[in-house]
Amino acid sequence: MPRFGRVIIAALALFAQVLLAELVEVHVLQTSDIHAAISREKEHGGSWLQLAHLTQEFLDRYGRENSLLIDCGDTLQGTMLGALSRGAVGIIPLHTLKYDAWIPGNHDFDFGFTRFLELAAPLREIILCGNLQPLQEPPFASWRCFNRNNANIAVIGMTASYLKHWLGETFGDSCRVSSALDSIAAIMPEVLRQKPDCIILAIHQGWQEQADARQVNEVSAIVEKFPEIDLVLGGHTHRPFPGHKIGSRTWYLQPGFGGRSLAVARISIDTSKHKVLEISSYLSSIQEDTPVHQPLQQHLQEWLEQEQQAKTTAIAPAPGQDILSKGRPGVNCAASELFCAALAEAAETTLALHGTLSSANLKAGQPVTEHDLFNFVPYENTIVTATVTAEQLAEIVLEQWGQRDSYTFCGIWGAEVSIAADGKSAQAIFPDDLPRHRLALNSFTAAGSGRYPKLTAILKLPQVQTTDTGISTRNAVRSYLQKHPGVSITPKQWLKTAKKH
Repeated sequence: MPRFGRVIIAALALFAQVLLAELVEVHVLQTSDIHAAISREKEHGGSWLQLAHLTQEFLDRYGRENSLLIDCGDTLQGTMLGALSRGAVGIIPLHTLKYDAWIPGNHDFDFGFTRFLELAAPLREIILCGNLQPLQEPPFASWRCFNRNNANIAVIGMTASYLKHWLGETFGDSCRVSSALDSIAAIMPEVLRQKPDCIILAIHQGWQEQADARQVNEVSAIVEKFPEIDLVLGGHTHRPFPGHKIGSRTWYLQPGFGGRSLAVARISIDTSKHKVLEISSYLSSIQEDTPVHQPLQQHLQEWLEQEQQAKTTAIAPAPGQDILSKGRPGVNCAASELFCAALAEAAETTLALHGTLSSANLKAGQPVTEHDLFNFVPYENTIVTATVTAEQLAEIVLEQWGQRDSYTFCGIWGAEVSIAADGKSAQAIFPDDLPRHRLALNSFTAAGSGRYPKLTAILKLPQVQTTDTGISTRNAVRSYLQKHPGVSITPKQWLKTAKKH
C-alpha cells in the first residue's frame, strides 16, 4: 500500500477513535472549614449566607445533573451562633443547598459524639466518613458512586485521624477512629472493581509542603500510595489552594476557611476509557456586595434573631479593669489568670493550668455579652481534674515550658514552680504540706494534642484519678464573672525561671 494511503487510514482510525470517545465535563463545588460562619462578622470575613448564593449560581450555571457539591468538615462549630445552637445552624445550609456529600471534621464533634449523632441523623445519606465508625450505631459510608453527566464519579470520604489527641481518650469510648491511609487501603479494591471514570478523595486533612512528623495530615502519603486518585478536596489546615498537582498525577484543591471562598473544579473525562483527561480549578470568593441566599436566610431567621440578642444583652457585670489576652500565661497574663481562677472555682481545685484561647479581651466598664464571652472562650472545652504530686506537677509544667511559644502553652496557677536555668528541670512548691493536690485543666490540654506525652502519661496513671467533670470552660468563666462583679485580675508570677550565671 502506498505511503499516502497508510497515512489516510491512520488519520481515519484516529478520527474514528475521537468519534467513539465519550467526552464529558463534570464540575465539583467544594466548601470546607466554614466553622458556622453564617453571616459576615467583620470586614473581609466570610458568610455562608453569601457563599450559598454564590454556590447556587454555579449550580444553576452547570446544572445539578452535571455537578457535585461537597463539604469537607468543621462545619458546625466556630462562631457564637454555632455555640448557641450546639451545631444546629451548620446543618441547615447542608439541607437547604442539598449537598451531595458531607465529610465531618474534628470540630464537628466538639459538642460531644452523642450530639453529633443527633445532628447527623437526617444527613446519614450524604455523610462519608470511612475512618470513623460509631460503636453503637450503624456505620457511616466510606465512599459512594455518583453519576453526573453520564460519568461515574467515586467519592471517598475521610475525616481527621488525630481525633483522640484533640478530644481525649474517652472520645474512643463511642467510636473507632483509624488512619485515613489504612481505611482507604481497605476499600480501594472495592472502588476499583466498580471501574469509576474518576476517583475523588474528600478529606478533612490538608496537603503540606513538608513531611508531617505527627501524621496529622496524611494527604501526601495517601496520593503516593494511591496515584489512581484523580482529585483531592482538602481541608482542616485553613489554607487556600486554587489547585495544583501533587504526587505523580493527582490534583489538589482547598477553599480556605470561614466561608470566604468556594472551590470550583472542572473535570474532563473520557467515559469510554474510564479516564480523566484534565482537571482545572480556581477559588471563587464572595464580595462585599454578594447577595445573601434568601431561602437559607429564611430557614435561619430564628437563630439570626437570637444572635442579635446575644450581641447586645449583658450576661455578666463589667470587670473592674481590662482583662487582656497578652503576656505569658502563669507569669504576667490576666486572661490566663482569669481562666485558672474560674476553672479552680468551678471544679473546686487548688491548682489550675491554662493559657489563652484567643486574642480577645474583656474591657473595663463594659458589661460582658454572650458575644464577648464567646470571643474570649471560642472552644467547647470542658474541665478535667487530676490529683497530682509536686513532682508530677513540676514535670507537667516543665513540658509546657518547652512549648512556651506555641498557642497550646498553658501557665500554672495556685503553686509556684521554678524552672532551672538550663530548662531541663523544675521544682513545684505546693501551698501546704499535702502530698497531692487537685489540678484543673481544659479537655483539649488534657488530650495532649500529640505535643505533651509526659502530661498524657501522667493523666493515665490510676492514682491521678483523671476525671472529665463535664463542666464547660465557657460556663465556668461566665459563672466566675457573675459571682465576682467588677472583678480585677492582677496576674501573679507563679512560674519563675532561674537566671543563667
